[in-house]
Amino acid sequence: MTDNMEWIAQWKSTKALTSAWITRGEMHHFFSHTLIFIIDGKAIWDINGHRVHVSYGELIALEENSVMEVIEGGNLDLAGWHVQFDTYSVLHDRREAEKFEWQLPSGEAYQKVQLSGGALASIIQHWSEVHSQDQSAERVGHQHLLYELLSNLYRKQPDDELKPEHGIIRSIDYMQQHYDQVITRTQLAQIAGISPWHYSRKFSERYGKPPLDYLAHYRIYRAQEELILTAATSQDIAKKSGFEDAHYFSRRFKQLTGVSPKIYRQTMTQRKIVSLSPICAEIMIHLGVIPHAVVVTPILLSPHHHEQFIAHGVQMLEVTQYEVEIELVRQVQPEMLIGNVLTEEVKRELRTIAPILTGLHQDVEPMLDQLAVWFLKEEEAYRLHQQMKHEVSVAKRQLQPIIQSASTVMLLRVEAFGYRYLGGHSHGVSHLLYEQLGLALPQALDSGTAWFNPCSLELLTQANPDYLFVEKRIMQHFSAEENMRKLWESTQWNELKAVKNNRVFYVDTHLWVDGHGITGHTLILNQIIRHLTEPLHERAQ
Repeated sequence: MTDNMEWIAQWKSTKALTSAWITRGEMHHFFSHTLIFIIDGKAIWDINGHRVHVSYGELIALEENSVMEVIEGGNLDLAGWHVQFDTYSVLHDRREAEKFEWQLPSGEAYQKVQLSGGALASIIQHWSEVHSQDQSAERVGHQHLLYELLSNLYRKQPDDELKPEHGIIRSIDYMQQHYDQVITRTQLAQIAGISPWHYSRKFSERYGKPPLDYLAHYRIYRAQEELILTAATSQDIAKKSGFEDAHYFSRRFKQLTGVSPKIYRQTMTQRKIVSLSPICAEIMIHLGVIPHAVVVTPILLSPHHHEQFIAHGVQMLEVTQYEVEIELVRQVQPEMLIGNVLTEEVKRELRTIAPILTGLHQDVEPMLDQLAVWFLKEEEAYRLHQQMKHEVSVAKRQLQPIIQSASTVMLLRVEAFGYRYLGGHSHGVSHLLYEQLGLALPQALDSGTAWFNPCSLELLTQANPDYLFVEKRIMQHFSAEENMRKLWESTQWNELKAVKNNRVFYVDTHLWVDGHGITGHTLILNQIIRHLTEPLHERAQ
């Protein structure tokens, strides 16, 4: 059969992504064509032998008989759906259909496209409507959803292959992968597919410096990272960074950084640093290192972070959720970037600007230790650890009656696309509630291995916690209001012990998720103590 034959797609199933999609080593076999759309989080998968980074707002398409293995679950928990479907050719003369061997429009082993905020919102809307209809209407809704997803695969993309910019990006990729080897301008121009003269001009227009000058900067960037992250000698770092002559490396390093490699680490606190997250910036401030700027998402920025950054003169670079606007960071001209990034593509772009220290832990205390080592601030970190340890100890004494009674505590997240619960063996507030304070998670939720796990109303009923914290999730393009209303109106809600006993507490995403740094640790502990120990008659007032 040929690609131009008329064919139809028939929806088969739609299922939410579960913890199996972020559990390392889990295998998924797709016996039908499959579309996976990601509405939260990130992960790394092996799809048909290809290492693929997946993250928020992406649509991934697979042909039937594809295989996927989870390599890394990511620091954020994945949420989304996978839609399986079959395809048939239409035989009008015989008034029948037979199986059509559908292939991805890209012709590759998988296809990944970025959905716009509008497209993602439309898909969420369809999904919500599908589950509020009768069975016949629901099937029509599923078909509609399937074709809307397919339309994103077939939407005409710009022919980047014909643009010099695409070739320049290819050459950047090559430099970043082979920076430890001999690289010439002619070689790079060949990779870009344009003449050396044209390549140099276009490269300089895009990055503000000639390609070989950029390569020299990039090699020094990587050397700066090595000097902070490892105990390797300058000579070893020089060779690893593409410099055969250690003396030339030292001279070039000093030209670009102002100091020799031997004393570079001691000057870190004086550098123009951009933090890629508010929590990272907050911890730096507590250590006595004031970043020049911090990347923030205004709708998620906690008030205490906002006040702290203003008080210390930290410039706030405002971006939309899950985005790092590269040019905005470039304009600041940082000497160092610190923080986690969503994808390898973003890291590659950021490394055209400055060295980047990444791989930070999600929990505040291990992150504090990492930053303390990088900035030679171990003594300050020790004092902060003791302060946080004391706060937890005081809180445990106040919560002792609840801990001893084994009363169960649950945190339910209400989202635009459903409900999730905070797992008992994860990071952030999970670590604080269940490990540090020793509060009890409902037994029905004990199997949840992710940070936030899918939660049906039936599972909520089984959990039936004594105390219930509810977080109405804040997201850029979506509202949780409708699902909050449905929750309040459900029979399951009104039968919960926590609801009957007036032990439901509403908490803020700004603080409990995005603001859980050192200051946030204190604020959250105070809220937990107040909510769980406040007499019922005071709570009702």
